[in-house]
Amino acid sequence: MCHDILKNNCKNNGLNEFLVSLVGERKIPPLDKWSPTTVVPFDIIIKDDGDWYHEGVKMTRQSLVDLFASVLWAEGEGEQKCHFLKTPTDKYQITVVDVPLFINQVDKIIENGDEWIVFTTTHGDKIVLDDNLMYFKEFIRDDVCERRLYIDTRFNLTARINRNVFYHLVALGKLDEVDNQVILTLRSGGRIHHLVDNLE
Repeated sequence: MCHDILKNNCKNNGLNEFLVSLVGERKIPPLDKWSPTTVVPFDIIIKDDGDWYHEGVKMTRQSLVDLFASVLWAEGEGEQKCHFLKTPTDKYQITVVDVPLFINQVDKIIENGDEWIVFTTTHGDKIVLDDNLMYFKEFIRDDVCERRLYIDTRFNLTARINRNVFYHLVALGKLDEVDNQVILTLRSGGRIHHLVDNLE
């Protein structure tokens, strides 16, 4: 059944066959060990709300979207960043309006006596608050500038932390205001993390 879904949603045989081989395993392949030389334009858009579209049609099968998300890869920085679906032989370049990953859950877990803050994306990926830094950045939508919260993660990808998750983070940490700056202090893995937002 999954093979039929992929055939209906992805006409590129190379990518189709590769994704079929991943079915049944929710894990991130070792993309950093692959060095494809061919770049293929691919008509997929990840919209600002996290929805995926292929050839203008919204992809509604979550298992298929999660499969595509498992081979996401990014190169470059800032406005020059390009996003791909990466296989051992090809990189399929896609369009991302803001970021490719969206965090909709945060939890505190205890591992080996340490408390860790763990984010979960809409695709089921786990991001541990460790070396990854959270930061605010402005994003313009419909001529309105929004301040959004992000965290960088695997393979040069960036995830957006949804507003409800930020409120939960506030409940998990300590909030202070110093010199017109709001500072959220969080503890994860025995380390102290400061998230700063300028009020001016």
